[in-house]
Amino acid sequence: MFSEDFAKLNGSEQNRFAEICNKILLKGFLVREAYDSREKILRTNPDYNFVDKYFDIFEGYLKFSGWILKRDDMLGVFALFNNYEENRIRIDRETSVVLVALRKIYDTEMEEGQVSGHGDHSVFLTTATLVNTMNNHGLIMPGKRLNGRLVCRCLRFLANHNVIAKVSGSYDEGNVSFFILPSIVYALDNEKIVAMSNALNELKEKENNEEGGLF
Repeated sequence: MFSEDFAKLNGSEQNRFAEICNKILLKGFLVREAYDSREKILRTNPDYNFVDKYFDIFEGYLKFSGWILKRDDMLGVFALFNNYEENRIRIDRETSVVLVALRKIYDTEMEEGQVSGHGDHSVFLTTATLVNTMNNHGLIMPGKRLNGRLVCRCLRFLANHNVIAKVSGSYDEGNVSFFILPSIVYALDNEKIVAMSNALNELKEKENNEEGGLF
């Protein structure tokens, strides 16, 4: 029982439990490897270790509110899902395009074994490389010119939800470097990739037809 197990924690552990629960509910993901801005490296996230140690208590508590806490020991991710498919975050078209691009880059790097990061499940990237990759693969933002500032606006949102981890640079200036975190696998699954890719292709085709004067 959750209440019995929770009562066994001391006062500081109970406070930390509450703090981490709020983080998980706010961000949706908790990753094992977090970027340490002082040490300039990815290192083990103490919050992840705490959840790992008391996973049964976290899982039991969240179940009361209809949440499922998924555990992926291989990638080092805790991902939160709602039983009733409520409390989902809707993202705009531009962020959707960036998310698809990041997932494609992440999958490619994982397949080729060209990964960066302490845990070998995070991929280092710069805004300039991301923009070039999007241009090369025709991942456009209909009606808008693709540039670093526009992409970084989307990256800021994804960083707030533990999908990427900022390393350096400025979102406002459009020159951020960052890690794509393994949580991206749960932020955008394969079915959503196909659906979003098809939608983007339809938008691109429509835009091309309009430029060509077709009706």
